[in-house]
Amino acid sequence: MKKITPILLACMCVFLLSCKNNTPTSTSADDVIQEAKETTAVVAKEGRGKISLQCNGKTYEINGVCGAVTSMGTLTIAVPDDSFPAKTFTINFTTDKMPETTSSYTLVGSVYDDKDATHASVSYTDMRQAHPMNWESDNNTGKLDFIVNGNEIKCSFSNLTLQPSMMYNKGDVDAPATISGELTIYKN
Repeated sequence: MKKITPILLACMCVFLLSCKNNTPTSTSADDVIQEAKETTAVVAKEGRGKISLQCNGKTYEINGVCGAVTSMGTLTIAVPDDSFPAKTFTINFTTDKMPETTSSYTLVGSVYDDKDATHASVSYTDMRQAHPMNWESDNNTGKLDFIVNGNEIKCSFSNLTLQPSMMYNKGDVDAPATISGELTIYKN
């Protein structure tokens, strides 16, 4: 019995040590965010856009991150303003593919139900005020040229005429506007 007691004590110590509590300690939200940052790979470099719209002597600007999203077979490139995201410039395509090579797109009033892969539409929306403002391209707006260099896609344009929204634009903003800008987006 004297020999069995030390052996039993040694076995119990090994058993207790191997069954120690492995429940994680509580972590703060900051710890979780930091861990996510450390373990998340960057998929694409952040794009930027700068857009300027002029209507009846007033200038409206958007400066912000430029990104793209696909939905239901279409691609939208958007530049929401850094200071107020409800102020947004968008380009809508009839396809869900980013431009692969340097290419030109004819601007139309709407790409919904349009099957021509060389068509795109643009809009400038500002929802900050009691009376929202929105301008959109029409079939006479012009073209957008995209220059592709590896993963980088650039687009610059000037003096494109956009039409006011009959539903939103009231008073002095119920007039055609000209838009100019540049944006850079990265494929991956």
